[in-house]
Amino acid sequence: MSMVKQVITDSEYAIMKILWREDKKLMVGDVCNLLEGKEWTPSTVSTLMQRLAKKGVIGYEKKGKANYYYPILKQEEYNVNESRSLLSKLYDGSLKNFVASLVQSDAISKDEIDDLKKMFELE
Repeated sequence: MSMVKQVITDSEYAIMKILWREDKKLMVGDVCNLLEGKEWTPSTVSTLMQRLAKKGVIGYEKKGKANYYYPILKQEEYNVNESRSLLSKLYDGSLKNFVASLVQSDAISKDEIDDLKKMFELE
């Protein structure tokens, strides 16, 4: 099974964001210190990281008694997969329907629409 097909829970995603942002190998304690708005115990963080490792989206290096964790799954790969999943689930895979929904609900500004137009202009 492809890594991106693995389901990452919201709690696991909070840890993935830290691993992606820090771009270095981290111990459980490091992740605990970097979690914002969550007061998880090291045991909880360790369990979540073990699950992520079991899913194959993070790896670890053992140094002495400590494990140093790092992402295997790239953030861009995850983001693309999640975007495709959202489009498929809510808009039958249609980017046009998604954007139309944003425009109709005023969830996208005129400036953002102008930026999108520029991005898609063919030279």
